[in-house]
This record gives sequence, structure tokens and C-alpha cells, in this order.
Amino acid sequence: MAAPRLCGLVPPLICVTLGLSSASAAPTLGFREDWNNPPSTSTWGGGADYSNPGTGGLGGIADGYLEVSRTLVGNLGAMSMGSEYTGDWTASGITQIRMWLKDVGADDPLEIHVSVGNGSNLWQYTPGFSPPTDSWAEYVADLTTPAAWTQIIGAGTGQTFAQALQFASRVLVRHDLAPYGQAPDPILGDFGLDHVLLTNGVVGVGDGAAPVARPIELGPPFPNPSRGPVALSISSSNPEPVRIEILDAHGRRVRSLSLPAWGAGPRLWMWDGRDDRGGRVPPGAYRVRVMGASGGMSRPLVRID
Repeated sequence: MAAPRLCGLVPPLICVTLGLSSASAAPTLGFREDWNNPPSTSTWGGGADYSNPGTGGLGGIADGYLEVSRTLVGNLGAMSMGSEYTGDWTASGITQIRMWLKDVGADDPLEIHVSVGNGSNLWQYTPGFSPPTDSWAEYVADLTTPAAWTQIIGAGTGQTFAQALQFASRVLVRHDLAPYGQAPDPILGDFGLDHVLLTNGVVGVGDGAAPVARPIELGPPFPNPSRGPVALSISSSNPEPVRIEILDAHGRRVRSLSLPAWGAGPRLWMWDGRDDRGGRVPPGAYRVRVMGASGGMSRPLVRID
């Protein structure tokens, strides 16, 4: 008999299943989901609105994608519990989830995160993905660095990230702001999802995809937590201007600036812990967000006394 599910007791993007996936099931290394059969949205759903336009996907006019939208403020995201994502990811050799994202229509302050695991042990990738407006960019979630993942279901139970990968039963892609928990931050907006790939960084990479479009990348702030200056490592594949924003836990912008375009490669910027008026920001939770025309990323940062 199938394990019972507790729906409606948690945010609509998450439906808790009592029990674990069988470790004997095996997702396929190199599996790719493309939504090229409109109007199908495949096994993806949740509490938002979903459609497959049948055009405008990564493959162009004749290619579809999963469009996730909210016409009223609420949880924005999609989850799949399809068999292709169920089982032991580690035994299958899966070390990355790659996906292509775009911000559909108007520019929305999106921070998209991917989560992996099961109904009692679910982990969210800490870096947030900020896709470009009406164009596609590829984002990579690294499964080999447990410190880059936050447990959003099962905290305090002693269940590990390794166990979440071993007994995976779902993938969740949603907008959320730090600090991360089971309930995501509401937003009004929409995004596109295409070319979701389970890979080891080699198998399937580049197959059937458009030329790789890399967003601005942001390394982990250092030190974090911090009480003094913080080093931010920013890398771009294209010579484009970069916008840096420091936001507090309520989403209020406390510091912002623009860096001029430079050649492809890394750049280091030091934040002195001060706001736009020159005052020191108080201790608390913050987010660093970098954006360019090709998209960007966000990471959490904590200031201490």
C-alpha cells in the first residue's frame, strides 16, 4: 500500500509523505526534462499556476517549457514527485542538478532555489538563482557540498543530506528568501523552467541545449558570519556591468552599487558593513545579490556584534 500523505497541513508546494523512497529505485544519470510536448506540464505541480506555452523554450519557437506563475501574491514554485526523480541519487552517480531559468515578462525580484529529498527530509540549495528577464541562463546546484544546503523539512531529527539523496522522492524549485524554512516567502511573479538535467557534470551536459549562457556568479561571502569587512567574489563570463545589492531580512535594500563592465573572469569586492548613508548596519540576517543582463545569484550573510 502506498505511504499516506499529509496534504494541506503544510504550504501547498509541499505534500508530506510518511515514509521514505526505496533506495532500490534508481534515477537515470543524464535524465533530462524538456517540456517539448505542449500543453503537458509533466509531473510538476503545487500551489501556483502552471502552463506549457509550446514556444519560447530553450530550443526556440517550436520548443515548450514549464511556466510557473502567480497572479496573486503567494508561494511561487513547482514540485515533481515523478519516478524519474525517485530513488538513490548517490548510487546513480548524480552530483549536479542543472536547469535553465528565465524571468518571464516583467522584471521580478526572483531568488529561485532547488530542493531535493523526501517528505520527512528535504534540503534546499542555499545559493539563490536570479534569472535574466525574458532570456535563458543555466544554473547548477552542486550536490557534493552539503554545507551549501539547508534542511527545510526534518530539522532536528538527525536526518542528513546524504540520506535525503539516498531516499529522494521529489524535486522542488521555488522562490524563497533567507533565512530558509519550510514556508517560502510569497511573491507575485512568474518564471520559466526548462532542460532540467541530472548529471555528474559530464553526462548530458551540452546535449540538445542552446549555447551555454552563464549568469553572474557569486561565491560564498567570507567571512560569514562577519563583524568586519566581507569579501565578495564575483565572476562573469561576459563583459557586462554588475549590480550589487545588500538586503536585510525584510527585503529592504541597505546598500547598492554598480560595477562597470570588465573582461570575463573573477573580481573581488569588499563590503565594509555599511549602508548607503555610511552607517554601520545592525547585526542580523542579510542577503547579497549580484545581477547582470545575463542573470545573477544571491547568498545569505549574517552580521554579528
